[in-house]
Amino acid sequence: MSEGSEKPKETTSSARRSLALSFYTFLSRILGLIRDHFMAVSFGTGMVASAFSVAYRLPNMFRNLLAEGTLSQSFMPIFSEYDGKSREEARVMTGTVLSFLFLCLSLFVAVFWFVLADHLPKLVGGSPEYGALVVQLSLILFFLIMTASLSSIFMSISNSQHKYFIPSLSPIILNFSYLIVFIGIFPFVQEIQERVFLLAYGIILGGLCQLIVQMVYVYRLGYGPIFRLDIQHPAIQKIFRLMLPAALGGSFYQLGLLVDIFIANYIQNANPGLGAVVSLDYSQRLVQLPTGIIGVALATTILPSLLKDLRADQKENVPKEILDVLCFGFYLTIPAAIGLSILGESVLNAIYFGGRWDLEATHTAFFPLVFYSIAIPFYSTNKVLVSSYYAFQDTKTPLRVQFVAFLLSIALSLGLMFYLKHSAIALASAISAFSTSSLLLWFLKRHEIQIPWKSLFKRLKQIFVPILGLSLFLVVCEWYLKEYLFQYALGQYSVAMKARVYLSLSIGFSLVIYLLLSHWIRLPEAEIFLGRLFKKRPKK
Repeated sequence: MSEGSEKPKETTSSARRSLALSFYTFLSRILGLIRDHFMAVSFGTGMVASAFSVAYRLPNMFRNLLAEGTLSQSFMPIFSEYDGKSREEARVMTGTVLSFLFLCLSLFVAVFWFVLADHLPKLVGGSPEYGALVVQLSLILFFLIMTASLSSIFMSISNSQHKYFIPSLSPIILNFSYLIVFIGIFPFVQEIQERVFLLAYGIILGGLCQLIVQMVYVYRLGYGPIFRLDIQHPAIQKIFRLMLPAALGGSFYQLGLLVDIFIANYIQNANPGLGAVVSLDYSQRLVQLPTGIIGVALATTILPSLLKDLRADQKENVPKEILDVLCFGFYLTIPAAIGLSILGESVLNAIYFGGRWDLEATHTAFFPLVFYSIAIPFYSTNKVLVSSYYAFQDTKTPLRVQFVAFLLSIALSLGLMFYLKHSAIALASAISAFSTSSLLLWFLKRHEIQIPWKSLFKRLKQIFVPILGLSLFLVVCEWYLKEYLFQYALGQYSVAMKARVYLSLSIGFSLVIYLLLSHWIRLPEAEIFLGRLFKKRPKK
């Protein structure tokens, strides 16, 4: 397909469906912000908060790797293949995979419990009390791997049928488990360590609820698994053959996050009172808001669409599909990156300030947030591109690319930490994400997919006008409006309330400017967004 043949107002079904999924994810992320507010107020950046962050990071690493990454994306093409034969074969295959997965996960959790957990204090350092708390919390939270991984299989089945609402409830359920503990239990418990253990048990109960909801929905769709433990089933070998390189590739990213925590622990132990671990954790969670809403939604919806094109032998549609999704992703993520970079201090105060979180904690988290923010478009792009490779059942290319990015991130973190302290970790992550995007785009040609670069750059140039308008407005707000509001109009309010009012005004008006300029120059991405917002289809 020639680059000039596409019509400017043509859009893909993936981009439209991703908006619906983005809305559901948006609700989850808003609950996540409320959750993080209670976390910051309840635990601050002290020893207990750091211990929870480290203890949660290890099971969360495997949860992200399996539940939100390689397991679900490796399973979906195989499920699509078996579903094409018959529903009965798809149900048998699913039951076989779930049985084998349950056995493997049970052994994995047991090994951690009885062999690996006692070695954690050597890795995290710090006082004996700190190390013991990390171990105790890890033993509880490690069960998340079991519930999240099994849930991911059921969610993949729903997504393959273009049913996104119930799968999108999964993180919402987990966030509600946090909030029930914060609001319903914490007022009656004052001791901070007792609180953190109650929170850990609440999270595990939330994980069980996730699994039950997803399983019941798949049964209602008529795809309930027929459980059989058949290790010789061809789907087992095929899925894990696809999954192994993908898991290794995804593990480089997740292992990089884990290494980041250990480096931050080293920096924190060398700089008492810095709160490096928790500062990085909260900064990264803010960045995950747009990345999760946009990147995960686009990646989730593009995979079934590409699989459909490939099954129908319509490979010529793939470059246009990827181009549309990437441009739509850039249109949504670049403003988020600019907004968080310019308004970062106010964002931190608006969400986290209060209780054990003070202005010093905000200052500690600000520069990591800025560095993470500039890479938001690339984090989202990487999710889309990795899904595109999985559509071709190619997990080896992302593996090699992510290995290079892993080494680059560690080298930059270690080289820059003496100058930037914990902010070096965030900057290294941003540079690594940009490198990953570039390499993944370049190697698509191995599958005879030629990205129409001229069209891509042309559409990015069109986005520049509204981006410039939004950026200038936010800079004016930060230099002039903020000072006026804080000193005169809102002088009697708390720091958090001042920040919330300021953000409401600056973000609200900047979005209006962005959308108006986009509509004025007739960006196709804006017509998708506005058409969905006002329940209209974009014109063709």
